[in-house]
Amino acid sequence: MAASPSRNDAVAPLGGEQAPLASHGAPAQDAPAAAGRRRLALPRRIAAKLFGRVADYARRYLQAPVLHDLGEQRALSQALLEELRHTRLHVVQLEHQLQALALEHGRSVSALAALANGHGQQLAALLTTQDALALQQGQLAVEQGTIARAHTERLHMIETVGQTALTRVETLPALFGPRFDELEIKQRPLIAYDDDSMAIRMRDGYVLAPRNLPTFVTMLANATSRGLEPGTGDVLRRLIQPGMVVADVGANIGLLTLVMAWATGPGGRVIAFEPEAIPRSNLEKMKYLNGLSWVEVRDQAVGETPGRLTFHVSDIIGHSSLYALPDAEEARTIEVEVVRLDDVTPANRLDVVKIDVEGAELDVLAGMTGVIAKNPDLAILAEFGPEHLARVGQTPAQWFKAFGDAGFKAYMIDETTGACTTTSAKAAAKVVSANIAFVRAGGDAEKRLLGR
Repeated sequence: MAASPSRNDAVAPLGGEQAPLASHGAPAQDAPAAAGRRRLALPRRIAAKLFGRVADYARRYLQAPVLHDLGEQRALSQALLEELRHTRLHVVQLEHQLQALALEHGRSVSALAALANGHGQQLAALLTTQDALALQQGQLAVEQGTIARAHTERLHMIETVGQTALTRVETLPALFGPRFDELEIKQRPLIAYDDDSMAIRMRDGYVLAPRNLPTFVTMLANATSRGLEPGTGDVLRRLIQPGMVVADVGANIGLLTLVMAWATGPGGRVIAFEPEAIPRSNLEKMKYLNGLSWVEVRDQAVGETPGRLTFHVSDIIGHSSLYALPDAEEARTIEVEVVRLDDVTPANRLDVVKIDVEGAELDVLAGMTGVIAKNPDLAILAEFGPEHLARVGQTPAQWFKAFGDAGFKAYMIDETTGACTTTSAKAAAKVVSANIAFVRAGGDAEKRLLGR
């Protein structure tokens, strides 16, 4: 701020023009002008003093508020400066604190980064370990699955073996029972029944064999208690039910007649046809020895046309036939009565017919058309021998066709097991001899034949 003028300071004229001062080197003024100025010098000095004081008072009066304001402003400025110094000091302290905090934060961030890095490494290690554990767990699961499957298979095998063993144990009575029966039956000695016959114990009872045929007697003695055709016997047991009417055409000494009789029981009926005297005599003895009162023995041959025909007798028991035999086999001929099954069967009822007539099977079939028509569930068991058919002028194809035309389905019998399988002329032509079961397809007889 500019300083105030002192009292001795010169004041410029009110007109604003300053009188020229004489000084060295100043230009010379006009004389009149100089004289005028000299006359006015005193009033000017008085006026200058007077007005100078007034101006000074006025100036001071006018300057007082300004100075007051300036003082206040100066005090305020000093206060502001002091506040600024305090603020600056506080800011500096804050900056120091912020720097300290920043430093501490940096350290914390570094520590956190180091910690995070450590945690990341630990996490990576944990993930690696977890992956390894997962892999091991997977391998362990596979191994456990393999072990479990192996254990399951072993348990299943053990259960199967155990079940098989249990089944075998449970079947032991059924298994050993028949074997003990077989042993007991076969230990029984042959019995000289009379001068003509030997009694031999079989499963269903005694059969009688001619004493003058020691080879045949020995065959029966060496056979099982199921006889010479065990499979056929089993099939007859499956087919025949109690109370049925059955026929044994070509019964011989009655090996299968005995089976059929016990299958029908006393409530049934068995008609046994045997035209040859010696076998028929043993058949009659077998009937009475075993008490088979429901068995009817007929001294007749069975064929297509009723009448009396020549019967060719063989020295080999069971080979005799209505047809001529090879010269080496034929011993003699006899005359026999021939009947048709249609004529001798009461009400034409027959449930099962067994035919063993050495090549004359189709003649028997032709003479039982009425029986076939009236018995829809009829079953026929017939001996099939290609050599016998060739001797009588027939072929296997003709033989099977005749049964097929009559509505029958063919099954070959396994003589060892009694099992039956479908067969044909071509398949059967390969065997020397076999018993064939004929049944109606889908009938009850077929179901019994197959054990269903």
